[in-house]
Amino acid sequence: MSLYGTMMKAMCLVGKSAVRSLEEMTKKPEETQEALLLSVLGENQDTEYGRKYGFSQIRSVRDYQERVPVREYDDFAPYIERMVKGEDGVLTNEHIEHYNKTSGTLGCAKYIPLSKKQLSVTGKYHALHTNSVIASQLGYGWNNGKGVNLMEGTAVVLESGATYGSASSVAVKSGPFKNMSSGIYTSPVEARRPAKGVITRYIHARFALQERNVTYVEATFSSIILEMFRYIEDHCEMLLRDIETGTIDGSVELPEDVRASLLAKLKPDPRRAEELRAAFAEGFGKPWAKRIWPGLQFIFSAGGANFSPYTEKLKKNILGDDVRIFYQGVSASEGMFSAVYRMDCVDSVLTPDGCFMEFRDAEDENAPCLTMDKLEKDKCYELIITNYSGLYRYRMHDVLRVTGFHNRTPLVQFEMRAGYAANIRGEKTSEAAVRNMVEETEKTLGIEVTDYSIYADTDAVPPAYVILMELRSRPEGVDNEAIRKCLKEKLIQANKNIAHHFEEGYLGDLQLALVQPETYLLYRDVMIMRGTSASQLKPVNVIRNEFQRKFFFGLRE
Repeated sequence: MSLYGTMMKAMCLVGKSAVRSLEEMTKKPEETQEALLLSVLGENQDTEYGRKYGFSQIRSVRDYQERVPVREYDDFAPYIERMVKGEDGVLTNEHIEHYNKTSGTLGCAKYIPLSKKQLSVTGKYHALHTNSVIASQLGYGWNNGKGVNLMEGTAVVLESGATYGSASSVAVKSGPFKNMSSGIYTSPVEARRPAKGVITRYIHARFALQERNVTYVEATFSSIILEMFRYIEDHCEMLLRDIETGTIDGSVELPEDVRASLLAKLKPDPRRAEELRAAFAEGFGKPWAKRIWPGLQFIFSAGGANFSPYTEKLKKNILGDDVRIFYQGVSASEGMFSAVYRMDCVDSVLTPDGCFMEFRDAEDENAPCLTMDKLEKDKCYELIITNYSGLYRYRMHDVLRVTGFHNRTPLVQFEMRAGYAANIRGEKTSEAAVRNMVEETEKTLGIEVTDYSIYADTDAVPPAYVILMELRSRPEGVDNEAIRKCLKEKLIQANKNIAHHFEEGYLGDLQLALVQPETYLLYRDVMIMRGTSASQLKPVNVIRNEFQRKFFFGLRE
């Protein structure tokens, strides 16, 4: 076993204590949660925010809920602005050394404080707990190969000396094997810590393909993994030529210094190119990942309903049944909310020590906030958190569905962002309904959708929904009108409230607008050029702002 494999095995063994600890906490989640809350309040009672809301006088969860209001980011922004400039004792007594940059495209980027305590808890689950669970079900053999790690991120240094970047930039910079990364990951530093605006798609794919012994693929979202595999399918001849000759094709746009740095790491490998040609000769009509990497055992990415279409395409078209999936628990820049406890299961168990969590009925904003021991199976709740980094009763706008229980602690799946994908006339079309509409249309007509977006056109008379869609393939004879009619039929089935709005003319007929090939890749590239980390870019299934509207409508066929 390699040095890395030996160290990973040691980490997995240490991680058993994290698994046991979580198991015990799930038997009495309310006790762990209240102790966590009172500890956080006690440590920060003499901060400006703590004095304002009387943290020193709070003795219970009920006291806390009565004294401290539920807040949005904009409510915390004035405090955080002072912290970013170096002021301490505002929201937390800990000096914050890093601020997470959120991936949202609405408004200005946010600065989410990340305390050492929050980083420690998140790291415990992402590293120790995760690796121990994987080892318990796969053994240690997956440590003997390299991983295709598509996580990337960079951070800038603020005037105060703190750093500011995506959450993934912290993992890339300070992960447990940061000094051994070239020996454990296929992607070089030029892809994992890219210069601003560098499109890393080619780099990840090229260096992954030339490695024979890949045992896992990891990314923040399954959509990013699917994107890499599709890039390989669409550019396999170029990639194989480059591997064979040790060059980088002139069509690949890279800054000259990055190109030179990469070329210095490359050597011709005609033998590997020939192996790949033989593997690709069978085509891409059936799962092919194991043909190029026989030792591939699993992929690792976020689960939840929003990413299920991408995960299903990966399983059906690329991975097959022999490659396992380890879904990440629910987490965000603000904290760690749940952990996965077995392979191939999208359910994750809430982590009572991740942060203090409250839950409000997703259908009723005036409903009381509940603690995790009061939740009911099959109901959806909006998540409100108090973390170790100075956010108190903070609305995440994430909706979780309770799918069951592990001991006395809920099992959850990420369902959607709070609110509706569209709600023009009170029809309340959810993201789940839109997702179901597209998935069912694919199944019914046999088309394959690269990606899609819904837009509520309130300027039209009458107002109407527009579905923007990039097609990857369609059977002969399936025209655009057939797709549009099927989409409308499936939308009505997914949202019973919408039928009479169509019938009475309150909503105009559903419209379909096909966009040009690689439109969604281009959108990602534009956002990366604007400074967004590729690891944090989520699919744009709902057009929410004017920039997105102009971009996608401008690229209609």
